[in-house]
Order: sequence, then structure tokens, then C-alpha cells
Amino acid sequence: MPPRAKTASPSGRGGATSAAKIKAKTVAVGAKTADEVELKVLDDRFRNVLEDNDILIREIAKVSEELEMSRAQEEELSASWKATVMASLRQKHAVQGSMRNLQNAQRIATNLQLEDAKHIQELQDVLQRLQSVNRQLEFAEKVQHEALVDIEHRSTARANRVQKVKRAIYKILYQAQQDGGLEEVCADLLNRSGTLVRSVVAREAQREALELSTTVEEGDDAPPVVGQLSQSSNHNT
Repeated sequence: MPPRAKTASPSGRGGATSAAKIKAKTVAVGAKTADEVELKVLDDRFRNVLEDNDILIREIAKVSEELEMSRAQEEELSASWKATVMASLRQKHAVQGSMRNLQNAQRIATNLQLEDAKHIQELQDVLQRLQSVNRQLEFAEKVQHEALVDIEHRSTARANRVQKVKRAIYKILYQAQQDGGLEEVCADLLNRSGTLVRSVVAREAQREALELSTTVEEGDDAPPVVGQLSQSSNHNT
């Protein structure tokens, strides 16, 4: 026998309605819970984003500070580098100037040394010439001295010979007058002789007279022979 269809009773309908309400409430509660969960997730994400943003901001600030410090260090290093470059340029210019001054000083010193060497060479040449001239003068002085000595010797010898001749002439005349009878011959010889012989006889007679005058008193006459020879020679002169 086929089953009989169940008929819905009023109580059954009421239960279905309650179940539907409960389901609807459950759905509403679930929907509300999902929204809350979603909002919470979004809130957590937003908070995480804010926290990340704060971290990034702090990092950016830190990086900015480091960047400023780096820029300051860069500017300081750049200024130091520029100062170093300028100092290097000044030092380079100073070194170049010192090198030029040193080269000029060396060139001047070299020129002075060359001039001194040339002057020394000239002085040595002059010294050699003066030494040569000095040797020549010494040789000439020696020759002249020898010549003067020879002339003095000759003059002395000649004076001695002349003196001997004078005395010989005077002795001859003196002896002739002392022997007597030869006055005219002596006078004739004196007249024939030159002025040199007469002057010699006169000087010799005067010398003999001076020598004899030291042995006689003042005012006495000279010996007759000496007086005659002196007068004869003076008269003939």
C-alpha cells in the first residue's frame, strides 16, 4: 500500500518558520561576523601599513641624515681636495721657481768659474811672460854687471898704467933736470908734447909739491926741480 502523504500540521508550519528565522539570524550573524572579520583584517593591514610607513619614514629620515652627513663630508672633502690641489699647484710653482733660480745660479756660477778660469789662464800667461822677462832682465843685469866689473877692472888697470906712465914721464923729466944741463931739452920736449902730457906733468908736479909741502914749513918754496917742472908745464899749457 502506498505510503500516505504527510500533511502539514499547523505546528509543523510554525517550526519551519522558526527554523527559517533562525537560519536567517544565523546568516545575518555570519554576515556581520564576516564584515567584522574583514574590517579587522583591513584594520590590521592598515595598522601594518602605518607601522611600515613609520618604519620607512624613520629609515628615510635616517637615510636623509646620512645623506646630509655624506654631502657635508663630500663638501668638506671637496674643499680639502681643492685646498690640496691649490697647495700642490703653489708647491709646484714654488719648486719650478726654485729650479729656475737654481739653474740660473748654476749658470751664473758656471759663467763666473769660466771667467775665473780664463782670468787665471791670462794671469798665468802674464806670469810666464813676466818670468821670461825677469830671466832676461836677470841675464842682462848679470851681463851688465860682468861688463861693469870688466870695465872697472880695465879702468883700474888703465888708471894704473896711466899712473905708471905719469910717474915714468915725471921721473924722466925730474932725473933730466936733476942731472943738469937738460932744462932746454926738457922744455923743448914739453913744448913738442901734447896738452895731455903737459897736464899730466903739471898734475904730477902739483901732487909731488903737495906731498913735499907736508914735510916743510909753511911759506917755504918747493924744491927747485918740482917748481921748475910745474912752472914749465903751466907755461907750456
